[in-house]
Amino acid sequence: MIVRAIRPEDAAKWLAMRCELWPDGYDHDVEIADFFAGSLAEPEAVLVAEDDGLLIAVAELSARRDVGGLEGKLTGYVEGLFVRPAFRGRDVAVRLLRASQEWARGCGCVAFASDRAGRVVVDRGWWVSNERMY
Repeated sequence: MIVRAIRPEDAAKWLAMRCELWPDGYDHDVEIADFFAGSLAEPEAVLVAEDDGLLIAVAELSARRDVGGLEGKLTGYVEGLFVRPAFRGRDVAVRLLRASQEWARGCGCVAFASDRAGRVVVDRGWWVSNERMY
């Protein structure tokens, strides 16, 4: 399995995973086209996990300064994460999140977070180790 940045030829597979993750309320194909055109504000980056040529997971990422409890601090933020059901329980999400943290570090982020069920989840271990760097 490899983790890499998404490519335009991955658009259809990304669309399928996005539709499973967010079945209602989004114009996914337009947003994907806007992402590749460079005109979409969020996500800023998309990473995929690939296994034998098959895209098995996707992470949509942004760098934000408006995360609750971290206001003003540049924070790597997971906007969405999806692993195909057949590949769950195999550390795919863990590997994708580690690569996402590296992306955030490369953007100068000092924190890493996401939300779940309306609450913000901050990776405190990552935060502490990066806070020492700044």
